[in-house]
Amino acid sequence: MELSIGLPDGLLMRLTEGNVLTLFEKDHETVRRSVDCSVLGGEPMADMVWSHKLSAVIVAVPTLHRLFRWDPYTDVLYEFAGTGEPGRRDGKAAQAKFDTPVSITEDGNGTLWLIDRGSSSLRCVEIDTDKPDGAPQVCTVVGRRGAGFADGPAETAQLDHPEDLQILYDGSIVVADTGNHAIRHLDPAFRELDTVYGGPDRTPGLDDDDVELCRPRRVTVADSELWVEDDNGRHRLELHFV
Repeated sequence: MELSIGLPDGLLMRLTEGNVLTLFEKDHETVRRSVDCSVLGGEPMADMVWSHKLSAVIVAVPTLHRLFRWDPYTDVLYEFAGTGEPGRRDGKAAQAKFDTPVSITEDGNGTLWLIDRGSSSLRCVEIDTDKPDGAPQVCTVVGRRGAGFADGPAETAQLDHPEDLQILYDGSIVVADTGNHAIRHLDPAFRELDTVYGGPDRTPGLDDDDVELCRPRRVTVADSELWVEDDNGRHRLELHFV
């Protein structure tokens, strides 16, 4: 799988086959340097994001149950959050536990949001720029009660092995809830989770504009439209819930 993200000053960070992380110049063709990823021991990276508050690239590595970090003034990827032991524990980044983090993004406030598939949870990393190195804190927003299907307040809502997330233009979050065959929507301000498409008990043809989802695993947003990839292909869905 190939991943790429834009960096400040027009630079590009790209992950290509062979688990190689490479920094490109503004033309996106000339290589400035490669990043030493030996800390991963060859384990694959699933996703990455540029953190504006940390001025660093944060990488999710599912099989190591950790987040890793690359700073522009270094050539080395190093541990950022997680002990490496699978689980779900909140708190300081170095002491937190993850279970197969697979997707990560940043909202407009600089908070990092991630899908922790193994613990069926939506989690965030809050960064305080007034403290040394941001003092990152990990918090579970949805999924404190394990895998399942439940809408409502975030502290009691449930997901089932989700795979992906996206931040919408209003700051809310959509989640590809793979195990529940659903697209879920979270308003961070009110901390309420809703099912906006699909669901384990949905009757095809009777609702959701006749969209039948089967294990959605990828969500993207383009031109105010939501695109979902699942076992049935790629679907364009209306953002009627925003």
